[in-house]
Amino acid sequence: MNFFRRAIRYRWRQKIRSIILLLVFTLLSSAALTALSVGHATEEGTADVKKTIGASIRIEIDSGNQNNYGPGAENANGMSYQYNGDYITQDVIDAISKVEGVASYSAESEGGYYGAAVDFDYFPGAFNVDVSGHGQLVPYTVTMNSGLSIKFLNGTYALEEGRHITPKDSFAVLISQELAEKNHLSVEDTITLYSLDTQREDVFEIVGIYSGTEGMAKDAMMADGIAANQGYIDMNSYQRMWNETTLELGSLDVYVVSAENVQDVLETIQNLPEIKDKTFTYSTNTENFDLISNPLTSLQTLMDTAVIVIAVTGAAIIVLLLVLWTRSWKKEAGILIAVGRSKVEIVLQFLTENILVAIPAVAASLGLTALLAEKVGAYLVSQTDSDITGLNVTIHSADIAAVYGIGALILILAVFLAAVTVVRLKPRIILSEMD
Repeated sequence: MNFFRRAIRYRWRQKIRSIILLLVFTLLSSAALTALSVGHATEEGTADVKKTIGASIRIEIDSGNQNNYGPGAENANGMSYQYNGDYITQDVIDAISKVEGVASYSAESEGGYYGAAVDFDYFPGAFNVDVSGHGQLVPYTVTMNSGLSIKFLNGTYALEEGRHITPKDSFAVLISQELAEKNHLSVEDTITLYSLDTQREDVFEIVGIYSGTEGMAKDAMMADGIAANQGYIDMNSYQRMWNETTLELGSLDVYVVSAENVQDVLETIQNLPEIKDKTFTYSTNTENFDLISNPLTSLQTLMDTAVIVIAVTGAAIIVLLLVLWTRSWKKEAGILIAVGRSKVEIVLQFLTENILVAIPAVAASLGLTALLAEKVGAYLVSQTDSDITGLNVTIHSADIAAVYGIGALILILAVFLAAVTVVRLKPRIILSEMD
């Protein structure tokens, strides 16, 4: 009978030990494969975050520097000072938009325009003020790109119909869904607004309708405090109302393709000929990126550590079990050596016995990992302090090869360490130690 048949017979006789080994192999392999798969998923997730999560550079005029103001001039309200520093012009914006890594840009002034409804109605407040026969003035955010407005970025508002305001728009407006329903307005309809500051009426085309104001208080003291009344208008029309021939902005938000490269993009922008030496201040915002990527990075480190701990602990457990169980195997080994079987053949038999258990453990661990990996990833992500909704955990062939390759090496080492405690002894000594 060769060593392979003897290995099968031994495993069949030792059913309890075989089941214990099967469970140990399965659980260790599944734990390692799950940790490795989740670790790779977090690595891929971090790479995606670097490409998709918003980071921005804010460029502002240096209005806090007294050196950028001329001498004071006295008027009825006291002393006034003229800002003589640089403004953000169209040339500056055009140069920035061509920088590699810049995804988009926007500028806005919240409440920069106050308009009274001429041919439609606002939700009324508890008190209402009539402005030159046009009713209550309500604030509108003046923007280059409404899609990059903070309330749309953070999910407070969501575009329901039409599109967002873009830098090319002129006399375009976004209004709330509630205001549109109240006045039976739709995308491509027009509304007329009156501005007390410019003392003119202007017609705006509704390019988009958004939701998110539902449930906000309608019991404000004045109509201008009701969110459903407020909206967005484009910056080009605002300039035309004031007869401004050139664009002069006080601030600009520049959004980059990858939050990871925000500092490189900032340095490139600062060295542009159109910007260098101008009186601007700069700041970066990677809060959303850090909020999501930092937990992912920590989770990836945790999974890498888990793989190492599982491998070391698994090796120790397997070696311990096999060494403890060699006592019942000594007699058979002693007899085999006494009848002329080589020690190499005995070690091979011992190895085969464990491989016969490891093979079904591979199949069982693959099935267990497939069932648990996604759930484990989702649970671990839910324990992080972030807005991540989950990970796409996939069991890659490279992970399978790594886990079972390392597992095979651990098993060979464990078998060798356990077997050497037996085969190093002479048959007479082995048999004399047996009861």
